[in-house]
Amino acid sequence: METLIRLQKLISQFGYTSRRKAEILIKEGKVRINGVIQRELGIKIPKTSLIEIEGKIINRPIQKIYLLINKPPGYICSRRDPFGRSLIYDLIDKKYKKHGLFLVGRLDYMSEGLLLLTNDGFFANKIMHPSSGIIKKYEVLTAKNIPYKSIDDWKNGVYIKGVKYKIVDITRVSSVIAVISLIEGKNREIRKLFEHIGLPLKKLKRIAIGPIEMGDLPIGGCRELFKDEIQRLFEIANT
Repeated sequence: METLIRLQKLISQFGYTSRRKAEILIKEGKVRINGVIQRELGIKIPKTSLIEIEGKIINRPIQKIYLLINKPPGYICSRRDPFGRSLIYDLIDKKYKKHGLFLVGRLDYMSEGLLLLTNDGFFANKIMHPSSGIIKKYEVLTAKNIPYKSIDDWKNGVYIKGVKYKIVDITRVSSVIAVISLIEGKNREIRKLFEHIGLPLKKLKRIAIGPIEMGDLPIGGCRELFKDEIQRLFEIANT
């Protein structure tokens, strides 16, 4: 069995800073373990865990991986599921599974389209945080005609059960197909907006994250991002 060590002690052992300073960094949410922010003091973790502090890996050099997946509907964005549903990680080639990849944002069970995975916590934080200004685009197919004039108000924001939802833009494709642009992207935001006006969705597909598009990647397909795609995402996030 692998030995577990207290997080602040491990940070100190790797020579990054003292245990006391490590505790402060943990409380401030500046420490990530395998890509996830860790604020719990005293937590014990395996020594082989990937530790990042303010985007810097402190315990080992790693090959940074950036993947794009064309998620099919009926897959769950999780590493395991008690109900035996198909997992997004099942679509990844075995050669990537040792790199500790995690999702950069999610799509719900029946949604499909573009997903990013990486082991670069700094990259993930840049892409997900609303301050980056990176626009995500979603194509929707509705069961009835879309009332474009009324939902144009979504650009000013709408409250649903006390939560404010706001889109950047809506582009008309046809009477039942539109492209919705968002920056923040709260949980099930687009579905909630359409449910709010009594208009169920037949299909929801993410088609772009900033300059990254699906291209001809087949459903269920997976590829590495090109260097220029990664660079363009960082450029947008840093402007």
